Formats: sequence, structure tokens, C-alpha cells
Amino acid sequence: MSPVWMFEGTRQLDPAGERDLAERRFSALAAAVRQHEATVRREHPGVRATDTSLYRRLRQICAEPPEGVSSAARAGTRWAT
Repeated sequence: MSPVWMFEGTRQLDPAGERDLAERRFSALAAAVRQHEATVRREHPGVRATDTSLYRRLRQICAEPPEGVSSAARAGTRWAT
């Protein structure tokens, strides 16, 4: 039986648990940014440069292709970071 740690409503996680929590948080943040991008592109004719930069950086971090690049064009290719 392992000891139980209590820190004012929080619990200590092992390294794997911390990584999983960080991954879940990042996934939720990435989904929110993607939703924001879809909403902005749908509702506003021009996208702010700061928003475009954020969307581009998220795709780089997640290793996603840039918007408008077809799967055939990106097969076996790395785009600029």
C-alpha cells in the first residue's frame, strides 16, 4: 500500500500521471484554438496576423500540415518551421 499525499485539495502525481495530465491539458487547449480558428475564419473575412501566427505555431507543434496543403503534396515532405 502506497502513502496518500494531501496538499490542500491537490494530489501528487507520478511522472507518468503528470505527463498524461499535461497531454490532456494541451489537447484541450489545441482543440480550443482550432475551434477559435474555425469560428474566426467562418465569421470574419480577414484574420488578424496574431491569430494566423498562433494557428501556424499550433500546427508546427502538432506536426500538422499548413492550411491549404493537400495530402498528396505533403506526402514525404517537411514544411518550413
